[in-house]
Amino acid sequence: MSQRGPVNNPGRTGSKAGSHAGRQTVNHAGRRPGSIEGFIGIIAAVMLLTGTIQPVTGQITSPPADYRDSLMYPVRPWKDPLFVFYQTHGAFRPGSLTATHPVPGTYDFQWSRYNPALPGFDAPFHSDAGRSASTISGLEEGGYRVRITDGAAVDTAMIAWVMLDNLVTTTDKNSQGKVRPSNYTCDYLVIGGSVQTDTFTYYDPVSNEAVPLRIDFRFRWTSDNEGLRIPNDSTILGPNITYLPPVKDTWYILTATDNLGMVDVDSLLYESIQTRAAFTVTYYDKVTGDYDSTLTGAWSKDAGSLDAPLTVRFINESENGASFEWVFLDTLGGIRESEITYAVDETPEFTYEQADEYYYPYLVSISEEECTDTFRLTPAIFVEPSDLEIPNVFTPNGDGDNDVFEFKHQSLKSCRLTIVDRTGKVVYKRKIDDIYQWEGWNGNLHDSDRQAPEGQYYFVVEATGYDGKDYSDPTIIENWKTNRGNRNNQTGSGSQNQDQVSATLYTGWLYLFRYKGAY
Repeated sequence: MSQRGPVNNPGRTGSKAGSHAGRQTVNHAGRRPGSIEGFIGIIAAVMLLTGTIQPVTGQITSPPADYRDSLMYPVRPWKDPLFVFYQTHGAFRPGSLTATHPVPGTYDFQWSRYNPALPGFDAPFHSDAGRSASTISGLEEGGYRVRITDGAAVDTAMIAWVMLDNLVTTTDKNSQGKVRPSNYTCDYLVIGGSVQTDTFTYYDPVSNEAVPLRIDFRFRWTSDNEGLRIPNDSTILGPNITYLPPVKDTWYILTATDNLGMVDVDSLLYESIQTRAAFTVTYYDKVTGDYDSTLTGAWSKDAGSLDAPLTVRFINESENGASFEWVFLDTLGGIRESEITYAVDETPEFTYEQADEYYYPYLVSISEEECTDTFRLTPAIFVEPSDLEIPNVFTPNGDGDNDVFEFKHQSLKSCRLTIVDRTGKVVYKRKIDDIYQWEGWNGNLHDSDRQAPEGQYYFVVEATGYDGKDYSDPTIIENWKTNRGNRNNQTGSGSQNQDQVSATLYTGWLYLFRYKGAY
């Protein structure tokens, strides 16, 4: 909080007193009784005691004060200091004042207090003699005047006001310091509070007119919940309504500050009945056997892809939930696959078998107080469509490069592979139940140790995708068998059939080379 320094009170500009920096000395020496000078001196002394003569440039200070300001009067033509002492949490903290004279030396000090009932200052209640400064403490709220004399040339007076500021901030809570149950539901939360500022009245020492000091305040709602946005946090004390109550238990803090710099704080606890649903997913990698959240639709020999059947593991990241309904599949046709769990650390799994489809699983989290929240996964889970791309050459020569005949495959439900030589004799045949477990053809005859000779072979792949796509043409192998004997007639039907066969992705010619050098 900011504090203003002591106020320096120079005399009015343009006056004689002002030309001497506000210092006023009353000297009675040499005055003749009954003279005009003596009469004027008596009037001046009376005016000094009533506070109508401008004080010297001495000062009243108060180092313990929490705030300092100056007060103006309706009639008295200069300002006097105000010293404010904060009464924190209702604890009584009295004021104190210290008076000094600008000229070093020893003086007599007499303190008196303003009494509105007189009206005016009472008789002195405290005196100090032969001192350079005088301090009074244990002061109640009100106005205080000190007269400083040295018994000769110095006789002056100064006034200061003491305020015991009592700012009270109160939040609307029950006896346990919590938000009242009537102030929240699953849909909204209401917080409220009030701020009571103090009042202070001072008096013009000349006219004794009462002057109320205007005391305003500002406030703000905050919380210990990082990132929480409180609506109307500095404009509505209460009822302050939010329609997005926090999921976490939250302390709401009301801070008020008056224009005298005093700060007061009160708080209340909201024990949340809300829940927040959230989850992430990981995917089963058919190649590595691990779950991986970074798996994509791209295919490679070293990693699986988001193809069917796609097994998904769901990681619950909900807050303040007591039970969780997982909806893995919910279609317009009425197909619904769901599961209920009761702990955040449970990780349900579901396998999506239909390829070339988008899936939008969602989670309903339910709190103990039956509040609910729903989270739907975005972007959706997309299961890759079936795909089949077959190379036309491989080199099983043991150099570690392209030693096995295998092909790109995605979302295949079934797959049969047949490889024949140019005479039509089958050299390899396999019904592949799990395309990811198939190690490929190593170039040996019927999985034996005998190597197939180098040359041209013909492959036929018959497969069905999880998206219903059929990869087969029963006429192709028959046409090839019919025309395979026309090897000497390359311009005839055999050549035409070979071109026709090579145009497909799942039937065609395969070349096997074992030479390790460059071709």
